[in-house]
Amino acid sequence: MPRRLGAVLALVAACAALTACGGGSSSSAAPATTAADAVSDSSPETPASTTEDPGDQAAADDGTAGQDATAGEDPGDQAAAADDAAADGSQGDSAENGTASQASRPSQAAAAGEVVLDEPDADETAAEPEPEPEAPTGPTAPLTGLITTDTSLDQRRAVAVKIDNGDKRGRPQAGLAAADVVYEELIEGAKTRLLAVYHSEMPSRVGPVRSVRSGDLGLLTDLSAPYLVSSGANVTVLEEMRQADRAGTMIDIGGLRTFVPYSRDPARLSPFNLYFHYANVVGDDGSFLRGGPLDQPVTPLFDYGSSNPDGITGAAGVTVTYHRNTGNVISHVWDDELGGWVRIQQGTPMVTETDFGLVEVAPANVVVMSVPYDTSAADSESPQVTVHGAGDALVLTAGVVHEAVWERTPDRVGYRFTNTAGHPLSLSPGSTWLLLANTTRRFPVAETEVLTWWGGAQLLSEARALAEAEAEAERAAEGNAAEAS
Repeated sequence: MPRRLGAVLALVAACAALTACGGGSSSSAAPATTAADAVSDSSPETPASTTEDPGDQAAADDGTAGQDATAGEDPGDQAAAADDAAADGSQGDSAENGTASQASRPSQAAAAGEVVLDEPDADETAAEPEPEPEAPTGPTAPLTGLITTDTSLDQRRAVAVKIDNGDKRGRPQAGLAAADVVYEELIEGAKTRLLAVYHSEMPSRVGPVRSVRSGDLGLLTDLSAPYLVSSGANVTVLEEMRQADRAGTMIDIGGLRTFVPYSRDPARLSPFNLYFHYANVVGDDGSFLRGGPLDQPVTPLFDYGSSNPDGITGAAGVTVTYHRNTGNVISHVWDDELGGWVRIQQGTPMVTETDFGLVEVAPANVVVMSVPYDTSAADSESPQVTVHGAGDALVLTAGVVHEAVWERTPDRVGYRFTNTAGHPLSLSPGSTWLLLANTTRRFPVAETEVLTWWGGAQLLSEARALAEAEAEAERAAEGNAAEAS
C-alpha cells in the first residue's frame, strides 16, 4: 500500500509539474483579449484607439492601414502601430513587428468574441463647420458710414474740389470713385459741374479742377471748415470766397491763392488739364499750407444703416434730363455685381481714373433733389442753387428707389429724408451723390423718370456696348496712326 500510495503521489506531482509548465502557453491567450479590448477602449495606454486623430483611429481598426504605414504612406499611422506594439510588451520589437501585431488584432478580437466596428476613414469624417465671421467693429467714417481702421479721421479736414463735368474734353475725370459725397449742380449753358467732397480717402490726383460758383459756399457750411480746391472764380465770387474764408466756412487753397498742390497735365488742353494733389497740402515738416489743426471733427450728413420701408415696386433706377436739347441727360441704374448705381452720361457709363485704371462710377446711394435755383449775383446767366429748404426727392439706396421728401435747415447739420408717408429713410454705408435738379423756369427745368427693371437693364446693356464700340474704334484709329507714322 505505501508503495502504491507513493506511486500515486509521484503521478500527482508529475501532473502538477506538467500543469505548471503549461501555464505559460495558456497565458498566451491574454493578448487576444487585450487586443479586442484595444479596439473599443479609449484608454491612454492604447494610443491607436484614441479619437483625437481620425487617421490614427483608422489605422488601429484596419490591417491594411497598418501595412500602408509601414510602407511610409502615413507617418502618423506608423507611429501609432509602433506604440501599440510597445503596449503589448513588444518594446524591443521593430516598427515592422509592431505593425504586424497591429494587423493581427481584428482576427484576435473576433476570436475573443468581441464585435469589431470599422471606424470611418479620415477623409470620410465630417468636417467641423466654419465659425461665423465676426461683424466688423470700430469707428465709422462720418461721410460714408463705413467701418474704418483710420483713427486719424477726427483730426482730418474734409477737402471739397470743383470738378468739370460739362465737356467731353474734361473726361474721364480723376478720383471720383474715392469721393465720399458728390454734389451735381446746374451752371450756365444748361451744363452741370461737380463738387466732390473727400474725407475718408484721398486719391493721388483729382480733376480736372474748375472754378467756383456762389452756391458752392452754402453747401460747405456743414463740413467743419473744409479746404476748397478750385481754379478760381470771377471777381464777385472771389470776394464771396474771401468772406467765407474769414468767417471760417471754408479754407481757400485754390489755384489763384497757391499753386503748390496743383499740376498741369500736358496730355490735355487747358482749362481741362489742372489737377489737385493732396500730398502737397502738407509740407515736409508736417505743417499744412493753411488752416492748421481741425477745430471740430467732421460730422455725418446722413443717417446710415437703418431699415427702410418698401420703395417703388419694380424700379431699378432713374433718368434725370437737365437739358434735352444739349444732351445733358444722365441715368443711374442699379448693378447687383457692383452693389451700386452705375452712372450713364451721354449714352455711356461714366468712368473715372483711379490708381489702378479706369472704373465705372457706381455710388452706393443717389438722391435726386428737386431744388429751386435763383439768379446769381455774380453773373446773370449763372444759376445759384438754394441750399436750405425742403422739396421732393427720389432716394436710391440698397437697390430700391423711394419717393421721398428732403429737408435741410440752417440750425442742424446734414439732410433728412422721409418717404411720402413720413417714415425716415436711411442710406447704405458708402458714397452718396446728390443730384440738385432745378425746378424754376428761369433756367432749364429738370425732368425725372423712374426706370423699371427691364428698362434699366436694357439701358445699362446698351450703354456698355456703346462704350466698348467707341473704345474699339479709338484703338483702331490709334493703330492706323501708328502705321501711318
